[in-house]
Amino acid sequence: MIDAKELALAREHPRGTERRRLLPYRAALNDVAAYAALSEADRDVVVRWAETRRRIKEEYGIDHDPENLADPLLPLQILRAHVLEGERAAAGNRSFADPGGNVVVAIAAVRLGAK
Repeated sequence: MIDAKELALAREHPRGTERRRLLPYRAALNDVAAYAALSEADRDVVVRWAETRRRIKEEYGIDHDPENLADPLLPLQILRAHVLEGERAAAGNRSFADPGGNVVVAIAAVRLGAK
């Protein structure tokens, strides 16, 4: 579960927090096969950040700003779609449809083989 402290840090410093969390996974965020090849623990870091991003967007309206060219935040929907596609590839579960909502819950369903 993402706690209030972690959510507050992400809300206050979204770009820096995203950079620290995702920079080690840069190649995996540009290639679904590279993402799928990550260990589950490494994929969990990305999944957790995707859920954190969903929550700060939902609760505080913070997301990618297309008018701010200096804004390095990945658009949430692109991050979410990539994570789901990478998890589907890792699980061999290409038929899983994104139910929306909590990213951690959706990924748990992918990993358990839900259709």
